[in-house]
Amino acid sequence: MSDMGNSKIEEAAPLASHTLQYAITQLDYKLRADEIPALRRFVNLYMGQSNDLFHNHSGPDKYHYRYPLLQYKSLDKKAVLMGITDQGAQALEKLLQHPEFRAQCIEWIGEHFAYTEQTTDILLLHPTPHLSYSLSNYIALNQNNLADWHNSPSLPARAALLERCIVGHILKFCSAIKWLLPPKSLQVELLDFRSHTTHAFNNTFLAFDVLFRTNITLPEHIGLGKAVSHGFGLVMSDKC
Repeated sequence: MSDMGNSKIEEAAPLASHTLQYAITQLDYKLRADEIPALRRFVNLYMGQSNDLFHNHSGPDKYHYRYPLLQYKSLDKKAVLMGITDQGAQALEKLLQHPEFRAQCIEWIGEHFAYTEQTTDILLLHPTPHLSYSLSNYIALNQNNLADWHNSPSLPARAALLERCIVGHILKFCSAIKWLLPPKSLQVELLDFRSHTTHAFNNTFLAFDVLFRTNITLPEHIGLGKAVSHGFGLVMSDKC
């Protein structure tokens, strides 16, 4: 007679999967989060005209409303650029090969001014949410959602609103990497959140530090929400 108590329950098969390539370049240069706009301006001195992945301008006073495949961040107080998909990774490679950019970085930082890590992740969509993530400085709400937030002061209503926002922003990321999920398959469960004010684009925004659980694999350090190319909405896996 078999010992059912010791039998291993097989994990349910994923609903979908996607292979994602991306690159993270760390500059050996100290950078505070509030200095990220200065890093963007510096990089775009060399790449802004030839590659609009490095910024969101489509013309004078016009903008690309898209998920940014090139994101600027401050990680461990160092300047970091993240290039998502082959397109973003190749853009980073071209930046590092740009002779004027290289010369300026070598003068300021030294010969070994940058280190790039290339990564290939298999992203999985599971049947049930069991993956926990933190989301810091998350600008979640557009004008309509902000009105809903103020008009619905109860905790359950606000938690449900944040869950819907996270779902929407994850779907926007999936669309950018060309991963079409099965309809209504993405699940998000809010575990905890704290709100605060933050500043971006010379404006004040309501932002959140969030802990949530989901059924989808998210790459470490991607951004979700508004201003992710400026380091907002940083995703990190929660090991607890």
